[in-house]
Amino acid sequence: MSDVIAAVATPHGTGAIGVVRVSGTQTSDVIASVFKPSKGKHPLPSHYLCHGTIVDKSGAVVDEVMCVMMYAPRSYTREDTAEVFCHGGSYTVARVLKTLLESGARPADPGEFTKRAFLNGRLDLSQAEAVMELINARTDLARRAGLRKLSGGFSKKINSFRNKILTWLAHIELSVDYPEHEEEAMNLATVSKQGQNLIDEMQALHATAIAGKRVTVGVQAVIVGRPNVGKSSLMNAILQQDRAIVTDVPGTTRDTLTEPTTLCGVPIILTDTAGIRDAVEPIEQIGVERSKLQAQTAELTLFTIDRSFPITNEDIAISQLINPDNTIILLNKSDLDSGINCNYGVKETIIDKVESMSELHQYFGEEFKKVPVINVSAKTEEGLEKLYQLVEAKFLGGELSADGDLITQARHEYLLGQAIDHLSKALSAITNGITEDIISIDLKAAYSALGEILGESVGEDILDKIFAEFCVGK
Repeated sequence: MSDVIAAVATPHGTGAIGVVRVSGTQTSDVIASVFKPSKGKHPLPSHYLCHGTIVDKSGAVVDEVMCVMMYAPRSYTREDTAEVFCHGGSYTVARVLKTLLESGARPADPGEFTKRAFLNGRLDLSQAEAVMELINARTDLARRAGLRKLSGGFSKKINSFRNKILTWLAHIELSVDYPEHEEEAMNLATVSKQGQNLIDEMQALHATAIAGKRVTVGVQAVIVGRPNVGKSSLMNAILQQDRAIVTDVPGTTRDTLTEPTTLCGVPIILTDTAGIRDAVEPIEQIGVERSKLQAQTAELTLFTIDRSFPITNEDIAISQLINPDNTIILLNKSDLDSGINCNYGVKETIIDKVESMSELHQYFGEEFKKVPVINVSAKTEEGLEKLYQLVEAKFLGGELSADGDLITQARHEYLLGQAIDHLSKALSAITNGITEDIISIDLKAAYSALGEILGESVGEDILDKIFAEFCVGK
């Protein structure tokens, strides 16, 4: 904590501006040894951009820069901090950093600036974790959730949970330690009633972990169907780029092809698969087996059917591989007439054509009766917006907190779950007439678990693990 640390705070590569960040008690001395202001002199005024040059030990100019000093405690780390804005060429940024390191700074560890902000009380641990959430946010929902955490909204809610538990503990301790003041202590029946209300609040927050995982990790989605139903064309339409090869030859796609995208705020890891059929060639057989595996394990299956062609035995066989609960049926080629040309050169037995979407379950089974069915066209993009809205409703609907709080960290999900379990045990003990000193043990455990979310009682090994996941310079 006494070292002066320095790191590049902008991404590697070429850009208009590169930023090198410095923090530590002797930051002003390090900056004074390398930065020559064009006007004024050291020490630099706080929170003012100053024009000048960076010079190395030999006096040679490294770059023309802007530099800002931010004196403690009015800085990100609550230490003396400086940021040097230099030209964004990778070599120039590296030379500026090297000059700072030669003048007394040391390279910062991953996340060390934010770690110092936490250790100096500038941020609690959930706010510190929110920094990386904001950096890694792939959707507006993830950005808003991270920003609320960083601004302290999430911490405020956790602290409100803790304060209620602390109030109950205080009243229980009063009745245990000072029996003569028992009348002043809160009745256990009141604690039980308020406790159940608190559990409901905590469980509502805990339930957002499902959506939290989806907006941070993404939903594994797979497009499946028999050959030539338009799977690759659909993938290209969804991605808005020609990513998958499309031809009229059955079996063109021989392997899985995966690309990330976002549909109505839901991050999707989208996989196009080989057409599932009884393949003869060994390479296609491998692709078909991979398709089957993807179909059985995906969180979202886009079961694609050629609506211009009657249902085949292959379609029915595919329906038996997938989970109806995770499935959306896409009747592709809606720009063509439905069920035309029954022979169509296909050797498999043709099942009677589908007259309406509601009849599909007659071919695939009753479990498909409630599966959403959408008419789409990869060519005209008809129906795709409806698909995106359905994906949003399926994976985010009803699982979001009204005030925007979202559990996005596995650590938070676990600790909040622990707090709920301990609080439930305490309320059960009250119901069963257990003594107050035993009740207080679980209340203290719930209070402590919530405190760990904020970093009030967390081991050095946990801190090292959390901040090791940060990028250098943050």
